[in-house]
Amino acid sequence: MLRKDPLIHFLVIGGILFASLSWFGRAPESLERIVITADEVAALSRTAELLQGRPPSEQELDALIENAVREEIYFRRALALELDVDDDEVRRRLIEKMRYLTENTADPEPPETDLERYFEANPAHFRIPPLVTFDQLFFSPRLRGDSVLADTNAALASLREGSASDVVGDSTPLDDRFEDANPDRVRILFGDALTDAVFAEPTGVWFGPFESDFGWHLVRIVARSDARDPTYAEVESLVRETYAAELLAEANEAAFAEMRAFFDVVVQREADQVPETWP
Repeated sequence: MLRKDPLIHFLVIGGILFASLSWFGRAPESLERIVITADEVAALSRTAELLQGRPPSEQELDALIENAVREEIYFRRALALELDVDDDEVRRRLIEKMRYLTENTADPEPPETDLERYFEANPAHFRIPPLVTFDQLFFSPRLRGDSVLADTNAALASLREGSASDVVGDSTPLDDRFEDANPDRVRILFGDALTDAVFAEPTGVWFGPFESDFGWHLVRIVARSDARDPTYAEVESLVRETYAAELLAEANEAAFAEMRAFFDVVVQREADQVPETWP
């Protein structure tokens, strides 16, 4: 109950502020030196010149130096008061910086012989899926309302009787023709029914209709190819990219393992359980 009492909160916060102000009010036993180096001054000057299109005046540079001194003082006093402890934002930024310093620092360039062996050992990674090239016509429920499905079927009948495809359908940001589309791409855009059809129906004829999240569609298959295993030459760049990414991930894990060796980690899953060693 005491934790929820506003008076208790007020007294606690007041005590912290009083202690902090009292700490600041004492003369330090020894002065802590802050050095703003010539390189730092030059960097301040360059940044100001980039921002304002001219070198800073002497007064402006003095103001920049004073601001740098103020920031350093605030930073050091904040650390002395441990204001960084239990601060989620500070924690997040430190984690980001540590990841930046330790991850993706390797630049693996595997030898050609290693690439070929990797390709041969991982054929599933590089298997080319079935591909289809098809045309689609769109019919908009927003424009046609309740008649959209009847209009789509009427257009299909007209197309099968020889009408030109450019005189039917509605405008859409979707492509009129999809070249060498794989099943995943088709499924994301058009759904399961149309995807199954374009990889099974004969080429050269209009069929449908199929409903998607956009509206209704008629489809004509232009060309289709079966899944196959490519030659190394066809996918050399992909093999290099994939293998390099795998080597980089291994290097990242090795760097983390070196840091992990400095810690003995235990985890308490429940409040009444003894902490267990974490793998």
